[in-house]
Amino acid sequence: MNILIASDSFKDSLSSMQVANSIQKGFSKVFDDAKYQKFFLADGGEGTLESICTQTLNCQEKEIEVLNPIDEKITAKYAFIDKKTAVIEMAQASGLEIVKKEKRDIINSTSFGFGQLIADSINNGAKKLILAIGGSATNDVGIGMLQALGVKFYDKHNEEISATKILTAKDIFKIENFDISALSAFKDIEIVIASDVTNPLCGKNGATHIFGKQKGATSKHIEFLEESIFKFSKICEKKLAKKTKDEQGAGAAGGVGFALNTFLNARFKSGIDTVIKLINFEEKVKNADLIITGEGRVDEQTIYGKTITGVLKLAVKYDKPVIIIAGGLDEGYEKLYAHGATAIFDITPISKPLEDLLKQADENLTATAYSIANMIALGQNKSF
Repeated sequence: MNILIASDSFKDSLSSMQVANSIQKGFSKVFDDAKYQKFFLADGGEGTLESICTQTLNCQEKEIEVLNPIDEKITAKYAFIDKKTAVIEMAQASGLEIVKKEKRDIINSTSFGFGQLIADSINNGAKKLILAIGGSATNDVGIGMLQALGVKFYDKHNEEISATKILTAKDIFKIENFDISALSAFKDIEIVIASDVTNPLCGKNGATHIFGKQKGATSKHIEFLEESIFKFSKICEKKLAKKTKDEQGAGAAGGVGFALNTFLNARFKSGIDTVIKLINFEEKVKNADLIITGEGRVDEQTIYGKTITGVLKLAVKYDKPVIIIAGGLDEGYEKLYAHGATAIFDITPISKPLEDLLKQADENLTATAYSIANMIALGQNKSF
């Protein structure tokens, strides 16, 4: 039996690689003679760079010093997958997980470090950028990133506010004008935004209302940021003659999707579809007898461009059974059955505190995989 294990990470507990290893460990107790292939997937968020670089040839990583979301110096990576194509993961420089919980400050956070990674890739000869923008800590509508790329921002007195400080979300409201002449360097650069987010920039389904709270925003923050970002979007609309705030994906990464699309003509593409294509995952699906996939949290939103959805699309195409193992299940998860899931399980003993569950994720995942394998063996009167 050929078993293909292809999972995303379980956020705050296990990486994609650790998830795959735990599942194999559980299954091997029953199917020790099966052939296992493991793929480490990501949908444009944390782990995307690792997923691509560990599973493609000729990936050349580069490491540089950048600023994290709260203006601290850190080391971050990006990679060239060929001489002209760079893959840049925003979470490396501007991610939520690289800022300690007690230091997270959405109003004073910036995407400047992400812009530094982009600028370095261009300086090193990149002609195509694949930008994975999930997992961000910021809600600055990309002004920090744009500042790092040379855009100048001015207030109502025509004073350059970007001349003496790194811009953060609290500075959005001050902006009345900008100079984008430095972006001429991007005239011949192809930019792809790899993201699973389809939200618009503003409104109840926009960047701030949907994602602000998980980044530490209070109700007052959300009100202030929403007003600031809407004002900025109208200035952009007037000055650049582009109506892009309602585009699907504009709300990704606290509005970085909007900035990339509006200022740099970047195009949106599904994060998981981008990763799947780069690592030649479809060929492995063709030859699998059983596919096992999963994510930390599986719910109704999973069907909208998450890792599992990408796996299910290919499984349906080649008529392959798929078992989903989740860290936890939430309302609407059962809708995945209509999208090709064969069976869905979670690993969470609900009687234990979350802190304990995160620490025991490997143990619980292995035990769940072992139970599933036993179930399959019990009813296995024919091979897959």
